[in-house]
Amino acid sequence: MANIIGIPESSDMGSYNYLKDNLGMLLLTLFGTYIVASFGEEVIYRAFLINRISELGLSSKTGKIIAVVISAVVFGLAHYTWGLMGIVQTGFMGLALGFCYLKLKKRIWVLILAHAYMDTILMLQLYLS
Repeated sequence: MANIIGIPESSDMGSYNYLKDNLGMLLLTLFGTYIVASFGEEVIYRAFLINRISELGLSSKTGKIIAVVISAVVFGLAHYTWGLMGIVQTGFMGLALGFCYLKLKKRIWVLILAHAYMDTILMLQLYLS
């Protein structure tokens, strides 16, 4: 893809500079992230949105795939402050989590824990950068 559109810019994570070498803010941010992002985003973008879109007469396998794709696009766009690359990255993350949601028979807690793990890795990288 880089050959077609050029080397993509990295996600704009500049608003998280306050985490660098600040353990107290890292712990506080992780606590908030677990509630808002790990739990909240999974409930909204996977459990709620995929189920509601599927109920619009899209109960077939193709309909569920469409619901996951729509949910992933909305999830990616919700991260617009991270820049274009952030939208793409989170969109694909939403796609993977959405398909896992269906494959795991809608066991949302598995996704919440996976999302928390990814958020922890991201915040630790920002803290250590």
